Amino acid sequence: MEAEAKEGLFKNKPYLYLIASQIVSNLGDWLDMLALMSLVAFKWNASPMEMSGVMLCMAGPMILFGPIAGVYADKFDRKKLMIWSDIIRALVVIGFVFATSLWHIYVLLILKGIFGALFVPAKNGKLKEIVSDDRMQQAMGISAMINNGSKIVGPMLSGVLVSTIGVTTAFYIDSFTFILSALLLIGVPKSLYEKEETEQPDGKKETMLQRMNGGLNVLKGLPVLFYGLFILSLAMLAIQIADSQIMILLRLIEGDPVDVAGYAMAASGAGVFVMSAIWSKKQPSSLAFVLALGLSLVGASIAITPFLIGLPMWMINLAFPTLFFIVGAGLGSIIVPFNVGVQKATPVQYSGRVFGTINSMTMLATIIGMLLGGVLSQLLGVTVTFIISGALLLVVGLSTFGAKKFLESRDPLAESDERIQGEAPSAAN
Repeated sequence: MEAEAKEGLFKNKPYLYLIASQIVSNLGDWLDMLALMSLVAFKWNASPMEMSGVMLCMAGPMILFGPIAGVYADKFDRKKLMIWSDIIRALVVIGFVFATSLWHIYVLLILKGIFGALFVPAKNGKLKEIVSDDRMQQAMGISAMINNGSKIVGPMLSGVLVSTIGVTTAFYIDSFTFILSALLLIGVPKSLYEKEETEQPDGKKETMLQRMNGGLNVLKGLPVLFYGLFILSLAMLAIQIADSQIMILLRLIEGDPVDVAGYAMAASGAGVFVMSAIWSKKQPSSLAFVLALGLSLVGASIAITPFLIGLPMWMINLAFPTLFFIVGAGLGSIIVPFNVGVQKATPVQYSGRVFGTINSMTMLATIIGMLLGGVLSQLLGVTVTFIISGALLLVVGLSTFGAKKFLESRDPLAESDERIQGEAPSAAN
């Protein structure tokens, strides 16, 4: 496999099957996202707290099941876990068609999130198995491009489907994409290494809690990445304060809020897509600097957004996509370099737990942000909520600029990579 990977990613058949599965699955997620949000926000006229509840049910399972899912992704065959996750989510999505109240949506979103939490660390672990380290930068960049390219195509297709055929069609198509994704995963090989039970110095096997802590212990050996996780979590918290209330903000405009939301989502995806393409070919000289710059761009853009609401509709249709493109570009500069660094530094037998820990931490921050967004919007109004979100991101970004020299003087990422590869087995103890 190493020889095949070194010849080029597009000659690596297992990688092609895996990435094709991701294309189909990611596109399907965005096909039903706009339909679901439109159903809740406009047909059922959800309140700010109810909208936060929807977002909470999407993200909640990741924080609760992320670490456990990471353990299972390191213990069992990742291919089977991904296939079963796709099949079950396909069935769950069909349930949206028959939902008659908001609590039905909540339950279905929780079920979908549980199996999504299982899929993510299994997919990232499988990527580590089938792609060599010298191709990981390119592989992660392509993965991010696909993930965010779907945000460009998905909302546009969803808008067409919702307006011409109806919300129900989007849900059926999303269900089909999960089935197709599962079929593509058949071409991915089983695990390429032996999954052994890890033992403690006294000869006892690790407990579930010790296995769950293994991912965090690996990250602690990398100060720059550990701080990067902290920064990424804060960023997700602040972003979700605003993001969970975007549909509430758009209800204030006189035109069609669904169209504006679709344009904004697509522009945000385009911003991440562009930055993913850049970071897939270029290694940042300073991860801390890139994180700080990304946070500052996102913060400034979000803080400006509510001041656009009173503009004429033609200006809103131009200004919203522009700002959200900048938001996407900032996010791309945070997420892609961070994930590349984690993939390169993490041994394959720990990748499920490490990414399970990352997903859990970021989802915890996401949930807190969603709850804060609903509370702030209810108490202070949606305009003030967006300003608070943007200001918080700017503060974190400027703080990261200040911490750059300190972090890099303690442990440059290149040196950290070497050390963690050699010490990872003892880190989990």
